[in-house]
Amino acid sequence: MRTYTFLVFYKIRPLSPEEEERARREWSEILEKWPSKIRLTGIFDHAWGTSYNGFMVIECEDFGEYVKFWKWFKDQIRWYVIETRTVIGVRR
Repeated sequence: MRTYTFLVFYKIRPLSPEEEERARREWSEILEKWPSKIRLTGIFDHAWGTSYNGFMVIECEDFGEYVKFWKWFKDQIRWYVIETRTVIGVRR
């Protein structure tokens, strides 16, 4: 079975201290609801050499599940993540 790996770069807009607290709280809630078929294998705070604030590594076996997940996920973070760029690979 294929394993798809998604390298998701993200750019966060400047946040006030109150917005930072809201984002942290909502992130905890997102992790509690995270779909079991989608594996979050890493979150990285810096993406040196790019204009992004960081990146995440996500894996799954079913591309369709990722597409459903991504819509749900993007709707949760849209208010503070102003840009994403995704690189998709298939594990050998």
